[in-house]
Amino acid sequence: MNDFRGFEIVRRGYDRDQVNAYLAQLAAGTAPDAPPVFDLARRGYDRAQVDARLAELRAG
Repeated sequence: MNDFRGFEIVRRGYDRDQVNAYLAQLAAGTAPDAPPVFDLARRGYDRAQVDARLAELRAG
């Protein structure tokens, strides 16, 4: 888990600001219990990478 380097930017992916805000809430312990629903945006974060990282953090 410590080797995390960030997410690739893809043509159409998750809204970067929304993902960053959710990760900040998760780190602060204030994230909602419900799984996040991110908007899709041009030049967003790779969806599979974000989903995998969130699964790691929730399991961890």
